[in-house]
Amino acid sequence: MSATDTEAAGGTLDAASFNVITNGLHAVAREMGEKLVRSAYSTIIREAADASTSLMDRDGGIVAQAHMCPIHMNSFGLVWRAFAERYDVTRLAPGEGLMTNDPYRGGQHLNDFVLFTPIHHDDELVGFSASIGHHIDVGGGAAGPNTSATEIFQEGLRMPLLRFDVDRDLGPGGWLADMIEANVRVPDLVIGDVRAQIAANRTGAARFLELVERFGRERVLLAAGELQAYSERLARSVVEQIADGVYEATDFVDDNGFSDEPLPVRVRITVAGSDLIVDLEGSAPQGKGIVNSPLTATRSAVLGALALLLGGGKIPVNDGLFRPITVKVPYGSFLNPDQPVAVRARNSACNRVYNAVMRAMAEAVPGRVITSGHDTTNAIGLGHLGADRYRVYMECVGGGWGASQTADGMDVVDCPLANCSNVPVESLEIDHPYMRIEEYAVRPDSAGAGRTRGGYGARRVYRILEDEVTFNVYSDRHRFAPWGIFGGRDAAPSRFTIERGDELIELPSKANVVLRRGDRLVIEIAGGGGFGDPRERDRELVRADVENGFLSAAEAERAYGWAAAADGRGAV
Repeated sequence: MSATDTEAAGGTLDAASFNVITNGLHAVAREMGEKLVRSAYSTIIREAADASTSLMDRDGGIVAQAHMCPIHMNSFGLVWRAFAERYDVTRLAPGEGLMTNDPYRGGQHLNDFVLFTPIHHDDELVGFSASIGHHIDVGGGAAGPNTSATEIFQEGLRMPLLRFDVDRDLGPGGWLADMIEANVRVPDLVIGDVRAQIAANRTGAARFLELVERFGRERVLLAAGELQAYSERLARSVVEQIADGVYEATDFVDDNGFSDEPLPVRVRITVAGSDLIVDLEGSAPQGKGIVNSPLTATRSAVLGALALLLGGGKIPVNDGLFRPITVKVPYGSFLNPDQPVAVRARNSACNRVYNAVMRAMAEAVPGRVITSGHDTTNAIGLGHLGADRYRVYMECVGGGWGASQTADGMDVVDCPLANCSNVPVESLEIDHPYMRIEEYAVRPDSAGAGRTRGGYGARRVYRILEDEVTFNVYSDRHRFAPWGIFGGRDAAPSRFTIERGDELIELPSKANVVLRRGDRLVIEIAGGGGFGDPRERDRELVRADVENGFLSAAEAERAYGWAAAADGRGAV
């Protein structure tokens, strides 16, 4: 699957063969994702699907991906190139693998293990299976995010660019399995999830080889290359329709967890013909705290935003889609830091990159952008050392998405870059008996008003059933509310509190706190910003939100000029 292969193959594929084979390639990537999720042990992968899978060519180019976490999906190529600089990856033998979680060598943060395994046909390397899994625990200073970390060394186990034999080194008694198990609190879950990644990669290899046997190697390799070229042509045709010019915007991360100083994310997008240049010069310098974002993650956030803007789900997401895009990130900024600063909450910065790109492009393509949603990884972590074992819970609780020109934002979903699923309450309570979920609901009055409104956020209440339960969290949008555009209003910001008897304890967006038996932990997530003048909103839609309990009558009157009338229909 490389330029050399497609040239050697000669000829072209007819449209029918191209469609059949490329849909087969996408099916391979999707099945890999299903295998990973269904084989996983931890709730963060098994239930929330915080993972991604990809089929890559032998030159490290993305061919097809499962539609899982965009912040993962767009990053496989940079990690692969780091391995290619360290090893002669073309000489990997069957049964070998490459794995890392090092943010300073192509990774994103320590919880994301990136795994590549080679695909061989007739003893020749033809591609790679790739997977990323967010692992529930990697050791470090907290059972979850260590918000007091100032260096990556305090965040947990850091694996360099490893080349290993899968069966020997990850099997029982293997050095790699032993190393991981000795450094994490829940080794059965972490090793189980690593082996789920292996299963996903092996599934990708097997299904790809089935395509080769059915259609012939040269035709499949040719189709893979043509699929990337097809995405590039579509992307360039969309960029060419955007007026040439320079488009700029700024958004802010609340703080770094150590001071109240906001961290600006500044973006300057230059459109020239069919090319886009995204420059993040002027963003905050790297600093203390866990909100620094490695280059791979920052670049992936830019590509995720532009994939949505340019493709809208209609352009296959592979290396071809990204060829018209150049991303410039100043070294030493908190969007491209120098080691060893901490990076666990890199998605706080990445989501502001996503928001800034959207806001900058609102002038150029207003019909394609969406407003700011909660757009944050609300990483809610709880840990407890019981009499029998350690238990670690981690979930990304969702909020409201931003509105678009034609549609309301979605309610209570994860942010666009993460795209994780909801974790069922029943699953949490079975696995984590030190807590009980007392409330899980739509958060009223959290959406930003507009002609199209933002999505509503979530409200989740945890009753703590044991002493010495640690609450470890990073979030954002507590100070800078999700914004609306073209007259749309901002949404309600997020808020975390502990109810301890008659005492109400307000928490920051980044915290490590010890909870007591009987505490109620209240998580309230931001909604999404509105789009357009709220006075232009369909009155029936306003009434429906009031009747459903999502919108109070007082807020309906304040934001929309809608007042409850005797007949219940409301009047302006």
